[in-house]
Amino acid sequence: MGRQLKVIFYILVLGVQIFLISKIDLKDESIAKAKKTDSYWKETQLGTDEIEMLLSEDSCYESEESFLGCVNAVSSMAERYHLVLDLDGTLRNFSSEDSEIRKTEKSELNYWKSEIKTTSHLNFLNIFNGMMAKYSTSEERAFVISLGINGYLSIFKDPHSYLLPAKMYEEVVSRPENAPQHLGFISRESKDKRWVVRKVFEGSSAYKSGLQKGDVIIEIDKVSIENYYSQIISEKLKAKDTNLLNLTVRRGSEIKNLDIVRSNDEYPSVASKIVNSEKGLGLITIHKFANYTCDAVSKHLLQLKEQNLKGLMLDLRDNPGGQVDEAACILNLFVKKGTLLFETRYLDRSRNSDFYYAENSPVYNGPIAVLINSGSASASEIVAGSLKDLGRALLVGERSFGKGSFQDGKIWGANEKVLLFQTEGMYYFPTGWTTQLVGLVPDIEVHYNDTDLREEDLFYKPLMPKPQLMRPTSKAFANKNLNCELSEFKLLASTSEQDPQLNEAQSWLDCGFALSTRNNNDRNGSL
Repeated sequence: MGRQLKVIFYILVLGVQIFLISKIDLKDESIAKAKKTDSYWKETQLGTDEIEMLLSEDSCYESEESFLGCVNAVSSMAERYHLVLDLDGTLRNFSSEDSEIRKTEKSELNYWKSEIKTTSHLNFLNIFNGMMAKYSTSEERAFVISLGINGYLSIFKDPHSYLLPAKMYEEVVSRPENAPQHLGFISRESKDKRWVVRKVFEGSSAYKSGLQKGDVIIEIDKVSIENYYSQIISEKLKAKDTNLLNLTVRRGSEIKNLDIVRSNDEYPSVASKIVNSEKGLGLITIHKFANYTCDAVSKHLLQLKEQNLKGLMLDLRDNPGGQVDEAACILNLFVKKGTLLFETRYLDRSRNSDFYYAENSPVYNGPIAVLINSGSASASEIVAGSLKDLGRALLVGERSFGKGSFQDGKIWGANEKVLLFQTEGMYYFPTGWTTQLVGLVPDIEVHYNDTDLREEDLFYKPLMPKPQLMRPTSKAFANKNLNCELSEFKLLASTSEQDPQLNEAQSWLDCGFALSTRNNNDRNGSL
């Protein structure tokens, strides 16, 4: 094999193949203080050896793909310093003129590919060394190097294979609580270049400040974010170095200035409430699929049943996913024992597929409306899509993100303090299709802010399933089986005007959406 293939082989498979769970005690209840991603990476003591191998001249000029991998590696690191890599190899400050070309990995690398014949012969290793000497500090160097390696892996392997500090996985990613890594809200960049608040945790510092879902952030600490990379905005919004974050937001035609005071409050990954006691309508919100999420959902479900639950809304909006086993366990709460929930097929064709079946009797048999949007990805798409595919739930909201792949994490042989997550395969619903790239199309479309970047918008080289195995869900069920017109039905008075998707879900449940009318209910465990 060529030098570049040898290098990437070394990066991916070097060292001990120990499964994640054997090295990390996930039952430790201690909570680390909020700290920057930089700090987690510094603790790993990640050095320059691996990135220097990737950026060597022999490696970068072995193929067009390897060249673009080196471009993406250097560009990913340059973003940290608010810099742009030009075609002649110079680094300069990011400007508003760059915002369209450099907006995503896909747009930037398509630009480089179109200009590759006029590109100078670049010495990527010299560019890297110069950047480290001029801009890097000891506090952030390991993190910047990880950005470069992950940027390279995104092109040579796939966008969802990456390195992550083991300690960060233990203390943040896998925990059932949302540790104080943010100030109580989640925001994302949209296609139209706005930075939009997607979710505000009830009772959080952001909630108390008056921040609302849908607010558009225009300034952070009195400084415009117009010419900032998304990575820099994300770091600034976490405000790790201060106890106060000042945001200027646009809400409709109004401009509001809000002060958010840091607290060490944690926000559980699952929350629930009865939204209308007279109608018996309940809501369970799942923020992420971490350890013990299924146990929490089961407890909340039993509590709602004690309050005469008749119709359930399962809110998976802006849920980025997480652990597949938790998704399977949650599905089992709603379907008959023995039901095929979904299948995972490996990219390595020598490995047999894994089939996930419901192992227990369902906890809840009533009607379900699942709320999804463009931020619903991975494990949340498994739950929503399987419930839909099994005829067990109606989907309400916007098309989901479209991440149908799964990754296994193992200790990275080059550094035992780092985990390497590699894409192993894709999941498929009982009828044999995957959401990869296409996402889930809701039965009832309610557009709230559907201008967000999805899988196909972000990445230069997204994973492609076989065409016959990728298709959006059909809306035939909703059109054929629901016999009520919302124009003739008054929305419930208790619902918030700020959440039209939740309003619509409640309306359909109260309007008589009952899965017992379906012919295959006995097969799927419904009433």
